[in-house]
Amino acid sequence: MTTRAASPQDTAVDPAPNRWATLVAKRLSPATLGGVLLGTAGLVDSGWWGLMWAVITAAVVLVLPMTVLIVLARRGIVDTRYVRNREHRFPVYIGVCVLILGTLAAHYVLGPVLGIPFSVTLTAAFLFLGVVVVMLVTLRWKVSAHTAMAAVFAVAIPLLVAGWLGAFTWVVPVAVAWSRIRTGDHTYWQTVVGAWIGVLIGGFYGLAWHAMI
Repeated sequence: MTTRAASPQDTAVDPAPNRWATLVAKRLSPATLGGVLLGTAGLVDSGWWGLMWAVITAAVVLVLPMTVLIVLARRGIVDTRYVRNREHRFPVYIGVCVLILGTLAAHYVLGPVLGIPFSVTLTAAFLFLGVVVVMLVTLRWKVSAHTAMAAVFAVAIPLLVAGWLGAFTWVVPVAVAWSRIRTGDHTYWQTVVGAWIGVLIGGFYGLAWHAMI
């Protein structure tokens, strides 16, 4: 009796779930969710003027780093735009921290002159806090920055706009966690820890918002 060797068609894994997971990770990236949070904060606090400054801030602290990572990934300097290699993430986080700190300094100096809403500055400061916390954890263990930002989003948006939105925003971190596990970028516990980091930062952000805005 002979056993037929398995063909590629027999062993191939359906790529469709991975395609969907990759799409979710791209569409709900930290840069995207951080931008929406900045925009919401500016709009809720100061209308279109706040939204304008939120867009300017997001262009510097979110869009610029992601653009650089895309270029580096295409040149083979990093593995992907999301930097799967834990050791390569530290320089990325340092660069983002420098950008955010520079932006916060500009807000502090020019804010009173240009009328930059404090809500945008506060939100950028908490984005900085999130990057620092994830960076420190990543020094010893790879944690999901995607899930952390998604959890911040899920907690913060209802606190800024309306509490009932929480019934819907929590779909975001669940979907993001699934996508990161499904693509093999993170383990279950890496997404869970990332989510808890995001919940804590989002909660403190909400407290600061209601105390200072």
